[in-house]
Amino acid sequence: MSSKLYILAGGGSGGHLYPGIAVARALQQLRPSVRVLFLCTKRDIDATILDAEGYTYHPQPIRPLPSPKRPWQAMGFYRSWRASMRQCKSLVAQERPVAVLGLGGFASAPALKVAAKQGIPNAMLNPDAVPGKANQYLARFADTIFLQFEATRPFFGEFTTKCRITGCPIRPELVQQDRPAALRELGLDSGKKTLAIMGGSLGGHNVNAAVVRWLTGEQKSLLPADWQIIHLTGVTDEAWVKKEYETVGINAKVLAFTPRMERVLAAADLVIGRAGAVTLAELTAVGVPSILLPYPYHRDRHQEKNAKVLADAGAARIVTDTCNDEKTAVHLITDLSTLLHNDDELSRMKQNARFLGRRDAAQTIAAFLDGHKH
Repeated sequence: MSSKLYILAGGGSGGHLYPGIAVARALQQLRPSVRVLFLCTKRDIDATILDAEGYTYHPQPIRPLPSPKRPWQAMGFYRSWRASMRQCKSLVAQERPVAVLGLGGFASAPALKVAAKQGIPNAMLNPDAVPGKANQYLARFADTIFLQFEATRPFFGEFTTKCRITGCPIRPELVQQDRPAALRELGLDSGKKTLAIMGGSLGGHNVNAAVVRWLTGEQKSLLPADWQIIHLTGVTDEAWVKKEYETVGINAKVLAFTPRMERVLAAADLVIGRAGAVTLAELTAVGVPSILLPYPYHRDRHQEKNAKVLADAGAARIVTDTCNDEKTAVHLITDLSTLLHNDDELSRMKQNARFLGRRDAAQTIAAFLDGHKH
């Protein structure tokens, strides 16, 4: 008798794939013999992430739905959709998966639609506060919709009865906090508080530029002596950020990236970064206060809605990314100047973040897919 197969469909970014990987791990812990197959996109990031994690995957020809401003791309989208549907129908007919989990976004659409038509149990992840167009469309096919935030439920209208609040699945190592070990591994001072800057994500250059402007400008004296900095810049910005810090004599720990994000979160007393759904799930799961600069270039500005959930709960402050580092730095100074000198407020924000956090989302979703609903 062959082992059970679960199909996890979606990709195009770490924000879609990493929650799926967390669920895949939970499924394998629940039943070690299961097989997991990812139906992803042809973007390089998908192969990079899934190869590193050791999961089997099939890239789909699917493309994003084109903007109304680019109608000439419609035919290419239609062809990619038809090809992806044929691929999914053939795969599902051959493999007969136990269940299909859509990871959100356009790349999950063919598998969810095929599963629904063939009577295969299926579900969809929606970790953003406001669902995108693809997820709003897919709600009609999904048996269950897993949400990170209660505030998301009304956006699904007639399909709200399908919604379950589980939080966003995160990798288990992120919540295994060991601050002393993290500080040692990162080469940080155990006697100081740590400001972590996450500028290595999508569109992170604006975050890097604003923070460096704040720290290396006339306001650099605002950084208290009992604080230290770890700055994740992304590969493109690493060299110039290091140079700027060295020029003004700031001893910051600058890294292009780290495979041990759990160490950074364990060391952090305050985080500055974007407001992607997975980032917020990780911040709340470990209880880290944050200053969030929502990504300003998305058409639906969904990171602003994500950040508002944390801000309304008192777990974060929001700073607008003005796309001008000098202007954004001025706004940063306002919040940082109060938080860096106010341990009581940081403690309250930490408690509020923990109250929002869910650590068991991956296990809950895996058990649901396996048929053990609870």
